[in-house]
Amino acid sequence: MPKPKKPTTVVVTGDFTANWYLAKVRQSDSVVVGGRADKVTRACWQRGSSALLADIIETIAAELQQGGHAPFSILQTAAPRGQLEASTSGARFDQSYTIWSLFKYGEKPPLDKEKAAWRIKEFLGLDRVANTGPEWQKVIDDTADANLVILDDGDQGFRDRPELWPLAIKTGATNRPWILLRISGTVAQGPLWDHLHGEFADRLIVVTSADDLRLTEVQISRELSWERTSQDLFWELVHNPRINALSSCAHVIVLFGEAGAVLLSREKNSSTCLLYFDPKVIEGMWEQNYPGGMIGYTTCLTAGISRQLMMSPASPDIGQGVQSGLTALRALHMEGYGERGASTSEVQLRFPIGLIASTLAKGEKPFAVAEVQDPLRFIKQPENGSEKPLTEGVWTILQDRYKENLERVAEQIVLEGPEVSLPDVPLGQFGNLLTVDRDEIESFRCLRSLVSEYHRLGQQKRPLSIAVFGSPGSGKSFGIIEVTNSVLPGQVEIRAFNLSQFNSTEDLLAAFHQVRDIALGGKIPLVFWDEFDTTFEEMPLGWLRHFLVPMQDGRFQEGQINHPLGRCIFVFAGGTCGSMASFGGGFNQDAFRAAKGPDFVSRLKGYVNILGPNPVDCGEDKPTHDPYYLIRRAILLRQIMKRNAPQLFERSNGKDQLNIDRGVLRALLHTREYRHGVRSIESIIAMSQLAGKSVFARSSLPAESQLDLHVDGLDFLALVRQIELDGAVLENLAEAAHEIYRKGVTGRHQKTDTAVLAYADLPEESKEQNRRNIRDIPLKLARAGYAMIPARSNERPFNFPGVALEMLSQAEHERWMRAKLADGWIHAAESSREKKENRGLLPWDQLPEDEKEKERDMVRGIPVILARAGYAIVKSHG
Repeated sequence: MPKPKKPTTVVVTGDFTANWYLAKVRQSDSVVVGGRADKVTRACWQRGSSALLADIIETIAAELQQGGHAPFSILQTAAPRGQLEASTSGARFDQSYTIWSLFKYGEKPPLDKEKAAWRIKEFLGLDRVANTGPEWQKVIDDTADANLVILDDGDQGFRDRPELWPLAIKTGATNRPWILLRISGTVAQGPLWDHLHGEFADRLIVVTSADDLRLTEVQISRELSWERTSQDLFWELVHNPRINALSSCAHVIVLFGEAGAVLLSREKNSSTCLLYFDPKVIEGMWEQNYPGGMIGYTTCLTAGISRQLMMSPASPDIGQGVQSGLTALRALHMEGYGERGASTSEVQLRFPIGLIASTLAKGEKPFAVAEVQDPLRFIKQPENGSEKPLTEGVWTILQDRYKENLERVAEQIVLEGPEVSLPDVPLGQFGNLLTVDRDEIESFRCLRSLVSEYHRLGQQKRPLSIAVFGSPGSGKSFGIIEVTNSVLPGQVEIRAFNLSQFNSTEDLLAAFHQVRDIALGGKIPLVFWDEFDTTFEEMPLGWLRHFLVPMQDGRFQEGQINHPLGRCIFVFAGGTCGSMASFGGGFNQDAFRAAKGPDFVSRLKGYVNILGPNPVDCGEDKPTHDPYYLIRRAILLRQIMKRNAPQLFERSNGKDQLNIDRGVLRALLHTREYRHGVRSIESIIAMSQLAGKSVFARSSLPAESQLDLHVDGLDFLALVRQIELDGAVLENLAEAAHEIYRKGVTGRHQKTDTAVLAYADLPEESKEQNRRNIRDIPLKLARAGYAMIPARSNERPFNFPGVALEMLSQAEHERWMRAKLADGWIHAAESSREKKENRGLLPWDQLPEDEKEKERDMVRGIPVILARAGYAIVKSHG
């Protein structure tokens, strides 16, 4: 007979609270007061804190044993289990009180009592009592040989009483179990923490919440972006002396409500920080769709980690524990306490232990995961010289996830939607506005918070003043309107005034009167002051001085009378400046001060920079490096198509698939520039013959002369007609392109890393570079007025490229440079493949002549390259 497996011993102890749940119910037929049915309150109680955690662990242990795991022995205190009286007199332990009510289960009203969930309406507080003795608070049958110790430290006294601590963590114990510490209140302080950190740091796992950390002297942003918040937390955990002892623990898990969590893990002398997040929401947003509060979030997360430690103590999957814990706490919030649909007269509010245990057992992974970039990586130079160079600028999950093949990602976004194409990238959704750019997301969320707080404070003397910048047609007004309406649906009235069209201050006073009338009518005016930075009375920024008093005092003067504006939102939309940083940049300090620029800026409460569908100009001192404009453009294209041509979408497999010719899609995505930003995209869609059509075909496009109003018509149609080369033909032509490059370099007696290698021996990156060159040939030809056709004779090609040589060479250089920059290469005086440095990463007019000649060689060689595939070049006729 096989020897029975020794039970795994789990000790669960810590602070204890008796949780009283007060449910307001209507007893319409049995309780009559003064001749009428009246409300009654039903009181339920449940073991809380460490006792509730012990009850969940017992259920998990039973489920694991049924699945074939070794038996478990769960040790806990003698915390009460039987009936309690709802009285504080003579109480031996802390008691909490909450009022519960029915809330809608799903995201849409009205309340359906058959589907409603019981959640907290009001937290009444905690009744603290002095401990009368340790007898019931000690672990029953305690042992120093425990395999896992789970401690609940709610800052209610347990941390300060060593006599209550389990034997397995006492000084002198030879056993080194895993210790899972759930801590709330003041974090990383007290005798218990000092002891655990000093004796068991390498076996210590801490679970806490961001809100608890914020009660300490830490700075963690709230509701801006996942990147900002997670990097803030990473820095605080590692460098803030008030809490950085946490970073020496084996693992630290910090919960951000129902939206996500951060896991900091210690390995030898380094730390790895992982973010688990819901891309569609940020901290505090998910629960807005499911009103009401809840008790037990960190309990669920702690239970998820506990289950992994119980299943595999030698190598626990902490990441899976985080995923399962987050899934369980969402299930807890949605289902609430008690049984949904049960009669309110029979309500029994209880933490749903069975539901949580079964949810944890499913092992789901619904949350996206990203490794958080160390905010000091640029300062702490890479120790390993072969480490991949870092991308300058702020860290974004989008750039981490999608460094290459942005063209394919952009196409998928237009065809299937960003939710499908970017499943693990944070999305900023504000009404009908969607953005994936971190800066825009943070700016819009700041704006959302400003508007929400302004509204919450009630009547205000002065306007809420914000500025918005961006190129013409970038969507400045649309973005602000969508964000404001998402906070105040149906409560705002929009007015727009273009200051460049005002002839005098009398026009401004008339506009102020309109704003005042709207406020008196009960609405909140959302007022756009377009081109506020224009010249007035021959003075640059001449309008600024006329807004200073209304912005500061909420009043405007007409003659001898001061008129209050009332509550309103002023939006100053720039017409000459593309960003807040460039506002006033054309002035010296004295001139800007004379124009009242600093006074104006001091009255602003926030600003937003709108990027729009075109690449951002990075300045004259460095090449334009904004490859992610393709992603922005793709999102805008899909949104505009949805609004203006919904008949082009077909529902399939739960997705709205856009029916569009691939050439048209390519042109819409890759045309060089939309002359008037978003307005140009909307105009091209409106000009196309799409009425009654279910597919956006090439024949639906307007003529080249009409396209020229909004794009470079020739460039756009060249993209539409571009031939797609792939497969064996592509590989054959890529090899030919490399041979031309080798001959040109050898002829000029130059030596490069790739010139000495045959195509077959090239690294994959260099092969792909040649393939990209070939894929771009049809586009280059079309731009110069040529086309490639199957060759029908042995006639030699005419004089190609002729006068187009320089233009095509520059276009090829710009294409090559965009690809290099997107792959993380940088400019340097000497090229180095190992360091990803290349001397040719310069604008065409700054490029050395020998580098220009390489590009000219490639253009001159196009007829030879195409001949290998049986193609010739002819003049295009349309």
